[in-house]
Amino acid sequence: MGSSIRPGYLSSPILQQIEVSTDKNDPNISISDPDFHFLPSRSVSVFGGQVIAQAILAAHATVDPALDIHSIHSTFIDKTDPKQALVYRVSSIRTGNTIANRVVNVFQHTRLVFMATMSFHRFEKEPALRYNDTLPTSFPPFDMMIPVKRSDYYQMIFKDGLKENDEILLAALEVKHLMPNPTVLHAELAKLKDFFKETPNIPIAGTGQSKTYRSFEESLRSGSLAKLVAQAPSATSRVIHQYMKVNGELPESKGHRTAAFAMASDAFSSQLPAVLIPNKNLLWITSLDHTIYFHKPFNPCDWLAVENVVSVADGGRSLVEMKYWTRDGKLVATAIQEARPLSW
Repeated sequence: MGSSIRPGYLSSPILQQIEVSTDKNDPNISISDPDFHFLPSRSVSVFGGQVIAQAILAAHATVDPALDIHSIHSTFIDKTDPKQALVYRVSSIRTGNTIANRVVNVFQHTRLVFMATMSFHRFEKEPALRYNDTLPTSFPPFDMMIPVKRSDYYQMIFKDGLKENDEILLAALEVKHLMPNPTVLHAELAKLKDFFKETPNIPIAGTGQSKTYRSFEESLRSGSLAKLVAQAPSATSRVIHQYMKVNGELPESKGHRTAAFAMASDAFSSQLPAVLIPNKNLLWITSLDHTIYFHKPFNPCDWLAVENVVSVADGGRSLVEMKYWTRDGKLVATAIQEARPLSW
């Protein structure tokens, strides 16, 4: 593996979590190493993104290396024991020159805990149809984003001093986001307005002019503060903007890149409804299924712009849609995740 990583670059810490051992005599069977299972805080099961990533690598071991995965539809069926190995059994549904289909069933002992269907194909150099949903012009600039980790989200959700043991994802992923707290933001603006109302004329040094409340309102509408307010989620917003990348360097293999991205895509998705829709009685949100569409090859070690939208939270389930663009504005992947909130 090391020879496929460019000299001078450190291999990504995420590799330990996504790797599986494939049986030399039967490539349709791969096994995880329990020593590298990741158990999120409050969860009793192996991290779902890790299971998806390992399933992708297990399936890749059975297809032509020239093929790329273009979609995966996965379902979490039962909880997993982090201390026990996961056995990935791949079934070949179809193998053609340009298309291959696989089903991956994941077992612990005789229990089926996860399953996924995957489609592989050769990306066309000159597609018959070409349209790409470009990065919205309203997407916040990279320099405006602030670093964030999963435990920051957990603090916002649970408000009980919880600190997730997230060293694994902290080393493997780097994430920046723009999600100012609208309550705090509006409170600060109210303080500024009150200050200018109480002090209507503030001399501007060296100009002979005064800064009035009216000029404050004008600067608020046109200045950088106005841009921040405009881009900050309102009290009813259900959108979070992020930039995300996998740290380190990955092998050139298609499987490692898509598997690493798949694990990363689950790191900041299932808990988003709880971030945006506060509920003091919430215990945890567990994933039910996770679907990813890969629109074109890309390297997850480069920054990706991410738009997370909570479409609905009702009927005991929530649905999150995530779009991923490269820095130059190409939409490269779309993920959809359904989850189930658990209350105290």
